[in-house]
Amino acid sequence: MSAPGAAALPAAQASHGASHATALWPTLAGALIVAAVALAGLLLALYVHLRRRRRPVRAEDEQRRAVAVMDELCPHGWQAQITLYGEAAPVPADAPAEGQLVEVEWKQFDEQTGRVAVARRAWAQTIPQALQAMIDDRHAELTLEQIERAAGDEGLWPL
Repeated sequence: MSAPGAAALPAAQASHGASHATALWPTLAGALIVAAVALAGLLLALYVHLRRRRRPVRAEDEQRRAVAVMDELCPHGWQAQITLYGEAAPVPADAPAEGQLVEVEWKQFDEQTGRVAVARRAWAQTIPQALQAMIDDRHAELTLEQIERAAGDEGLWPL
């Protein structure tokens, strides 16, 4: 014969194990929900990245960006003219020999007089490349101006 307490012990252990398993379900469900939300966020980020990468930059966006950058680089005013050359068109002597030709001529105006202070010409194969060449040219000009000013401040360069 077994003691009355012996039969109760396995039943108590069984009920304790069942309550422990029942307590795990909310934790497991919460972890699954968090994982599903994280996965959905990653998929959304991947979708947005791929959509942006596939969408070509519009010409208007390139133009607006170039105007904004040049406005910053030439605060006293600037002007640019873009010329496209056909295959059989006569081109200036300094034009590159290969590919489609796009010329950008740009001018920067002087603060006091309003006259042309800097005039440059750059060549490219596309209009966006020509706009970027104009910006790069102005950046180079600014760098040279900064170097000349620094050298003049140190007495190394006559201004």
